[in-house]
Amino acid sequence: MKWLMGLLFLGGLLNPPPSSEAILHQQQMRLFGSFLRELEKAYFEGCSLIVFYNSSLSEGQRKIFQPNGKSGEGEHQSLIDVLLTYARNFTKIIFRLKEGLPDILEDTNLNIITRCPVYLTVSSAIEDIHNLFLLANKDWDKYFLSRKHLIFTESPAVDVDNFLRADEINTMTALLILRPSSDSESLQVVTNRPYSMNPPYSASDQLAYTLTTWRGRVLDLSDAHFFPDKLTNFFGYQMRVVTFHFPPRIFMIEEENSFQLYGVDVDVVQALSEALNFSLVYGRPSDNEMWGWEKDAGNWTGLMGDLQHRRADIGVADLYIMESYFAIIDMSIAYDIEYLCFVNLVPGPLPQWMALGLPFLLNAWIAVLISIVAGMVLFVFMVKLGLLSGSESEAPWFHDVANLCLYLYASVMNTTLFREPRASHLRIFTAFWSIAFFILASAYKGSLISFLTVPLEQAPIDTHKQLYEKHIDVGSIGYTLKRVMEKNADRFVRLLALRYQHVPSTDEGLQRTLKGKYSFLESRGFLDYTIAVYYTDKRGRPSLHAMREYIAPFGIGLAYPKYVPYVGKFNRVIRRLTEAGFAKKWMADIILRSKRAKVMASGTDNQAGVTEGPGEISSTNGVIQPLSLDNLQGGFILLGIGLLLSVVAFVFELLAKQICWGTSTVC
Repeated sequence: MKWLMGLLFLGGLLNPPPSSEAILHQQQMRLFGSFLRELEKAYFEGCSLIVFYNSSLSEGQRKIFQPNGKSGEGEHQSLIDVLLTYARNFTKIIFRLKEGLPDILEDTNLNIITRCPVYLTVSSAIEDIHNLFLLANKDWDKYFLSRKHLIFTESPAVDVDNFLRADEINTMTALLILRPSSDSESLQVVTNRPYSMNPPYSASDQLAYTLTTWRGRVLDLSDAHFFPDKLTNFFGYQMRVVTFHFPPRIFMIEEENSFQLYGVDVDVVQALSEALNFSLVYGRPSDNEMWGWEKDAGNWTGLMGDLQHRRADIGVADLYIMESYFAIIDMSIAYDIEYLCFVNLVPGPLPQWMALGLPFLLNAWIAVLISIVAGMVLFVFMVKLGLLSGSESEAPWFHDVANLCLYLYASVMNTTLFREPRASHLRIFTAFWSIAFFILASAYKGSLISFLTVPLEQAPIDTHKQLYEKHIDVGSIGYTLKRVMEKNADRFVRLLALRYQHVPSTDEGLQRTLKGKYSFLESRGFLDYTIAVYYTDKRGRPSLHAMREYIAPFGIGLAYPKYVPYVGKFNRVIRRLTEAGFAKKWMADIILRSKRAKVMASGTDNQAGVTEGPGEISSTNGVIQPLSLDNLQGGFILLGIGLLLSVVAFVFELLAKQICWGTSTVC
């Protein structure tokens, strides 16, 4: 008997019973495992489980709780094995929290090998996983912070609250933290309040709150909704909005210590803030650029750079939804459509001497000239045929061909006929000839008055082919639109991309365009507004013209830092705004407000800088404007040509008379 007691004692020394601490850990893992199994039924069916773990257990405790009592290599610790027995339906990928983990994750693309990944993190001290959660937005899982997360920790409540105060961790919307309760036989299920790191919350407010206490029973979803939509209310969270003055989308009016903002894009952001209860703090791009461009090594300047480096939460300023932007930012769905086109200098009116030919189109002029020539030939033939046939003799004046042509020309010009033919067939011809050209002359004179008083504008450049043939440079702000041009299906747009020249601002681009050696590329809405307000004179004549042919239509949206969780929530609100037609209404209101402001300014200020919109001809107060020499230059030019030809003919007649004097009867 003594030897049996000795063997038992020796066995106890070799295989000591598990400590109370180890047993407690095992119970907690089983509780956590049962909770995981219930969540899998309700929320995670068919998903992949990605496990991160570490443990403070000693080597002896690990050995005791190895499966089947076997001691392993320590890569998969015993408590994790206990936990994972409850997650048999999951596809599992397991990582141990150690120094080389970031490098391992960098070489792993979890987006490819997982389906709706769920992250399970086990760490006795929650501060040990702080750096892991700040590795967000890496290649291994760009949506890490937006995934569903389960964290088991033994840390006290104050450490859990401090963990949730980290900037990026504070944005997580699907997070459950489980920690042992005071009775050690249940788990406290804690979640967070995302976007609660600024007023009205203070440093003393707790960011974590308890959902329920888990004691291992069947999960009743009526008790607690473990993954609610936490973005229906931002509780006054201050969203940093980066923007700049860009009418008619954004009006930024300077005030004493701030600026007043309004415009279509501002109205969209304001509607979002009212719907989701967050406040807005506006600011310009930190480097005073506008949209910005790629400077070096993927770093952007301007508005894009502020979003890329998370110095702002929302970017808004007539932003096109383009593929090239998605490498550095995320964007909303479109709330409006804009067209990208070139603006060119208006050619101005045609020279007034051309007004003489403008009443008729070219084919009408050709028909008139052919009729005159054919009529003269026919009239001469009829006169000569009558003289040869011995019929009633005409006056000697009608025997000269030049006189016959002059006779018909006088009728064309509605001049009184100074001679009349005697033959009936010639009189009938003359009567109908006079009627026809009376009608043509009346129509010509009626239209001629209009073209003399209102100069006809030259046709502006409206196609990319015409712009390419003009041999001028084109461009815009930055080089993003150049890449858009290079990929365009239109061959002439791709050729124009070879002439692309960057300008630092819209003002410089428009000023270069006014000089006639440049064509600025921008959205049609901006160009139409700018031309109407700043580049139209008091008679309603614009000095710039936006081409009808456009490069491409683009949706206008908001921009966000990459992988923020509120994109989907914002999109739902924006979709409702778009379907209700608010964006178009707000744009119409902006145009109406601008026109009213111009009318009020013109009524109180008679300076030359106050202009009217396109097509708004200024009043002449009922005064009839007399025609000037510029209006009548065509008539004087024709008179000059006629006098010059007569002088030339006179000189030739004198020379011919001197050469032929007394030598020949022919001369």
